[in-house]
Amino acid sequence: MMRATRKGMTLIEVMMAVTILATAMLGIAGFMGKFAHIVAVSDVKNTANELASQRLEEIKNSPRYSAIDTLYPGTVALASPYLGYTRKTLVTHTGGGSADLYDYRTVTVTVSNPRLDAPIKRTTIIAAY
Repeated sequence: MMRATRKGMTLIEVMMAVTILATAMLGIAGFMGKFAHIVAVSDVKNTANELASQRLEEIKNSPRYSAIDTLYPGTVALASPYLGYTRKTLVTHTGGGSADLYDYRTVTVTVSNPRLDAPIKRTTIIAAY
């Protein structure tokens, strides 16, 4: 007696195909979740870097070198559109006395946000001119 030709798939074959497809979809979903998180954190880091750089440029362009110590240090919680960001500016003056060979200020700007793992920190040195 001859066997009839089979049409379609068996139940086992369908279950295996669904299992393989489900495993692949779970892997893709996990990847997409991690990717979305990395993109969001990258955006926050980029904004923090930009805020720190803007502050340093503002201080570098200060018309009065002698006023840097008093005008710029401090911590500020930034307003819209930068809600959640905090910017801290620290100025350290080195030298400047009549007997000193050096006269410069070290400016450090630290920008933090709850979504950052570590605050962004930028430093520059501004010499007397």
